[in-house]
Amino acid sequence: MVRKSSLLLVTSWLASVQATISSKCINLRLQNRWLVGDCLTGSGTTRIESSVYLQTKIANHEGVLEVETSPQVVSNARYPLLPLYSTVNADQRGASIYQRRLLWANEHIAVYNGFLLSNLSGTPTPPSVVSSIRLPEDPSWKLVYGNTSCYSENTGTCPSPTVGNGVTCSAGTSVGASDGVSNCFAFRWPISFPVWVTFGSLQVDAPSRAFRFNVYDTVDCSGGVKGTIEPNELGTCKAFKTQLLAFSAVPLWNGQT
Repeated sequence: MVRKSSLLLVTSWLASVQATISSKCINLRLQNRWLVGDCLTGSGTTRIESSVYLQTKIANHEGVLEVETSPQVVSNARYPLLPLYSTVNADQRGASIYQRRLLWANEHIAVYNGFLLSNLSGTPTPPSVVSSIRLPEDPSWKLVYGNTSCYSENTGTCPSPTVGNGVTCSAGTSVGASDGVSNCFAFRWPISFPVWVTFGSLQVDAPSRAFRFNVYDTVDCSGGVKGTIEPNELGTCKAFKTQLLAFSAVPLWNGQT
């Protein structure tokens, strides 16, 4: 989650939008906190399904829709609080709400070679490869840690992080997501000083199987990928050669998180 440090007006962003969603995409919809559409690639009438995850881009702050940036939050006073994460459509709640959603999206999300991408961090580079996988109706997953130990910078708090306690994936700590997104997650114990769970094995169950999971030996997912769980390994307990600290869920469809 991006930390909120300030509020700015959204006007300065308006000139940076390169293409509007409504002129490039059809079948626009909100699905599991994703904005999804079938968008023109620029090659004739060819379209691809693409999506952008909204929860990392916007937030509600005291009844005002805010646009998340790093490290700032841009407050959009033109469009007050909207239920952007719901699946409510124009027929259910009125066309004006739906239209204001699209106005906001037109200003901050654009189409690049068919890909819906946020421009909040500057002009994005579209992926070079188009995925044939569609956004799943159920993008949820559940991950279970196995062979756990702990890591802390406090000397003597934890044993060596290369040693596990023999817990299998069927009995370990579990975490999950209903919308399929985790850019970097490390499990910190709920105590006053930093202690993190390490793991020597993982099991991920995902109904859609539309993910790859990367694992890391740092709590912030820096230093490069140390292991993966591929789609064909979902549902099985996979062991790694050493204790690891964090993971990220990588959607395999055309989706920007």
